[in-house]
Amino acid sequence: MAKNAAAVHRLSTKALCFSVLLICLICLKSPTDAASLCYSFTVGRSGSGLWSHKVQGQLDEKTFITCDSNNCCAIGGLGEILKTIQSWETQVDTLKDGINCVIDQALLMKQETDTTREPFTVQVKQCCSHEADGLSYASCDLHLNGHKVGYLHPSTGKWTEVDPGSMRIKEMLEKNKDLTEFLSRTSQGDCKAWLKEMIKSLLEEKLEPTGLVKDTADIFTSASPTIAPDVDQSSSTTMELNAFVLLFTLALLVLLKYLQ
Repeated sequence: MAKNAAAVHRLSTKALCFSVLLICLICLKSPTDAASLCYSFTVGRSGSGLWSHKVQGQLDEKTFITCDSNNCCAIGGLGEILKTIQSWETQVDTLKDGINCVIDQALLMKQETDTTREPFTVQVKQCCSHEADGLSYASCDLHLNGHKVGYLHPSTGKWTEVDPGSMRIKEMLEKNKDLTEFLSRTSQGDCKAWLKEMIKSLLEEKLEPTGLVKDTADIFTSASPTIAPDVDQSSSTTMELNAFVLLFTLALLVLLKYLQ
């Protein structure tokens, strides 16, 4: 009986160690395995005033570029780094084309949607992401006065209404071939290519001890995509990583001992 109890105890200990090792391996995944790139195109008008339009680009929810009717500007330290990538000018030209497509759609919707209240706002938000599983994803949503009314399947180019009340808007979107083609092409192609180039650029910047910008560290060392501006994400993440390494090492030593 004593031998059986000892054997059960050793088996339980080994199982526990294996579990700890597995948890450590999961927690120690690289924080750069997942990243997202989003662009929002917003067109609006209040009363009889002039139309306004704006484009904003965000990498992991941190704004790095904004465009108005005249030009596009890099925002913050992150924008200063990303504006050096090879495709920056191409990106700027593409965003200008996109806002023109959204303006045309907004004008059409304003004319044909009598029930829309002032102020009138149309926003298209498209995102692409590279996930930890190695797969890439894309999405594209259309909002009217802050409410999501439809979304585009980038791979098929088909619009879907959110509810029956959005059917008329879906029909208008389907008629706008330029907008649909633009969003499908950029979501599936340009966005993913730009995201890959941005990640590469930021990782290369991070490897330079004298050129490291805090914005870069915030994005690629934070466990959460939403970054608090007054929290030292780099230091906290480093401490967490060291703790995981220590836990992993201790578990490995215990496991090796009981496997003898």
